Amino acid sequence: MTSYYKKTLIGFWLFFISLIALFGYTKLVMPEQIERIHWILLGLQSVPLLLFVPFLLKPTSRTFQWFCFMLLWYFIVAVAGVFHPGMYYVGIIESTLLGLLFVAAMMLGRWKMRGMDQENPES
Repeated sequence: MTSYYKKTLIGFWLFFISLIALFGYTKLVMPEQIERIHWILLGLQSVPLLLFVPFLLKPTSRTFQWFCFMLLWYFIVAVAGVFHPGMYYVGIIESTLLGLLFVAAMMLGRWKMRGMDQENPES
């Protein structure tokens, strides 16, 4: 693997875990009253991303392309969340994490397609 691929892959997983942790924080810790509905909302928000995990462990370029497409929907919601009163900073952090995750996934998919994820890429 090339140095850039390894570093980007590590960053990708850090951003992914941070995003899921942020979802948990906003749905379980921030509300004044903890109710069952917060667990349901956390599941609805996290499960679509978590469904990609088995495919991301043995990725193909197409996996990263579909993951980027899914992230765009999350980004739309995050940008709208910036304008929600009381959620400004969470929206900024979420938008930033999604942007970084999108770029990392896009570059990993591109490098995977070109075969740059292998130890000795054929040029």
